[in-house]
Amino acid sequence: MLELRRLASFLKEDENAFAELLAKKTNADVVAEKNYLESELGKALSRNEKVAVLYEKLYEDNADGKVTDEWFMQLSHKYEIERMKLKTKIADIRQKIFDIGESAHNKDMFLLAIRKFMEMDKLTVPLLSELIDKIEVYEIEGVGKSRTQRIVIHYRFVGHIELPDRSPQDNYVADTRKGVAVRYIPEALPA
Repeated sequence: MLELRRLASFLKEDENAFAELLAKKTNADVVAEKNYLESELGKALSRNEKVAVLYEKLYEDNADGKVTDEWFMQLSHKYEIERMKLKTKIADIRQKIFDIGESAHNKDMFLLAIRKFMEMDKLTVPLLSELIDKIEVYEIEGVGKSRTQRIVIHYRFVGHIELPDRSPQDNYVADTRKGVAVRYIPEALPA
C-alpha cells in the first residue's frame, strides 16, 4: 500500500516525469527482452534447420544401407520429437516478440490502473489484481530495530519500477501491528 501511495503521489505531482520514467524503464526492459528473444529465436531456427538436414542425411544413409531400419526408426523418432519442440518454442518466442510491441498499450493500462487507485478510498482485491503481477519477499536481514526485509513489487504491464527519491516525506512509515513499524525505503537494497 505504501508503494502504491508513493506511485500515486508521484503521478499526481508530476505526471510528465512519471510518464517519462515509465517510458525509459519499459523501453530499456523492452530492448533487453527483445534482443534476448531474437537471439533465442535465431538459435531455435538454426537448430530446426540443422535437425531437418540431419533427418534428410539419415534418410539417405538408410536408403543406401549405411544405417539399419531399427537405427533409422530410433533416430527419426528422436529428430521428429525435437522438431515438434522447436516448432512450439519458435511459435512461443514469436508471440513474445509480438507482445513486446504492445508495450505502449501496456503503459497506458498501467497509468489507468494507478489513476483508479487514486480515486478509491480503499484498496480492493480486483484493483490489486489489476495493478500487481507478483511480489517478491526476501529474507529478513539484521537484528532488533535494524532488521530489514526487502520486498519487490512487479506491476502488471510494466514490471518493477524504481521511483527516484523526491523528498524526505517519501519515506512513509506505517504501524502495521503492535511493535511493528514498516518504513518504505526508496533506494534498492542489494539482493
